[in-house]
Amino acid sequence: MALTALLRESKVIGVNPDTMTDRRSYHEYCGLAKALDVVGERWTLLVVRNLLLGPLRYSDLLRGLPGITTNLLAKRLREMEAGGLVERIGGAAADGARAYRLTPLGAGLEPAIHALGAWAAHRMATPEPDDHRSVEWLLVALRRRYRGGVRLRAELVADGVPYRLLLADAAAEIARGETVRPELRLRGEGAAIGALFLGGWDAAALPPDVQVDGTLYALRLLVDAFEPAVRES
Repeated sequence: MALTALLRESKVIGVNPDTMTDRRSYHEYCGLAKALDVVGERWTLLVVRNLLLGPLRYSDLLRGLPGITTNLLAKRLREMEAGGLVERIGGAAADGARAYRLTPLGAGLEPAIHALGAWAAHRMATPEPDDHRSVEWLLVALRRRYRGGVRLRAELVADGVPYRLLLADAAAEIARGETVRPELRLRGEGAAIGALFLGGWDAAALPPDVQVDGTLYALRLLVDAFEPAVRES
């Protein structure tokens, strides 16, 4: 869904951005300005990015957004709930804690997030010393870098967290969670697994601390299924 359609969609579900808590409006009759009335606050799109791989508990959202305060995250989530972008669900976590997930309206921001990421890719050639990195952010980027035309069931277990990669001809499903009967499973630290998708295919330079359950052919198929890009993790 394009950003310019966001306000139109919000009207369909009965959301009025002008009444969302204490947020200010640009008061411009422009699709971009109306979209920014809803998603233009700092951290909002990053919350959406982190939820693209699946629901998260509040504590996991806080941990996955270095630099945000707990009060500010709580405020953003209230605003996003009021705007119809996220919703709370109960019992999604193993301990029964409540979690947040994207609504269809919130998930519709994915193409805009990918477009912004691609637009800024040239600024990411060399990470700054204080830049935070996450394998999850890389996995979100892989969703737009998929070439297509591959059929493979893979699972990445990065830092103990499983991620499901189901590649089909036209699309790639990349999300948190285990893969049923994976043809390939990678286990290791997130940084080491991420390096496979950032450095290009080189069987002789596979990170020694990444455990590969499957064939090297399947591993090469997985890595080559995504367009090369500058560093995105």
